[in-house]
Amino acid sequence: MKKTQPYYRSGRLIFWVTFLTASIIFGLYFFTGNIIYALYGYFFFLFAVPVNSIIFIILIVKSIKANQSRKINQDLVLMLLNIPVAVFYFWVGVYFTSVMRITIENATGNDIKNVEMIGCENEELNILKNGESKTVWIDINGDCSISMSYTDVIGKIHNETVVGYVTSGMGKKITYNVGN
Repeated sequence: MKKTQPYYRSGRLIFWVTFLTASIIFGLYFFTGNIIYALYGYFFFLFAVPVNSIIFIILIVKSIKANQSRKINQDLVLMLLNIPVAVFYFWVGVYFTSVMRITIENATGNDIKNVEMIGCENEELNILKNGESKTVWIDINGDCSISMSYTDVIGKIHNETVVGYVTSGMGKKITYNVGN
């Protein structure tokens, strides 16, 4: 039985390290909306592309020298799987930079109705019960502000500014407490 060459494992190792690191960074950005994770992802991408490319080229050369060894070819295919994953993560990350994910929490002490988000894109929530929260996704299609309008239990209309100014590339995830 042939002893496995160290470079046979390198493709698999690079794949898993790259895939898991990128997935963790992407997951943190998706669930927190914190722009710092988007920056980590961007710089990780800048680091991972050349490293993966170099390892990929080395594996191709080793594969040619080893007369297309099946083991190396599996590693090459595995490394190639990182490309669609990276494209997907990049596309979703770019999409999130043009979307405000706003969780609206009713902290007024009463139910509110006719809740409308006004600004970049208009959204209607209708009724928001006391203590209830709903998340709206608002596309940022240029320079705009986001405000909301709602009617309290006595019928008075309230207007509040949620975000004073946003533009393309400023997408993030925030929580807004109505009435505070």
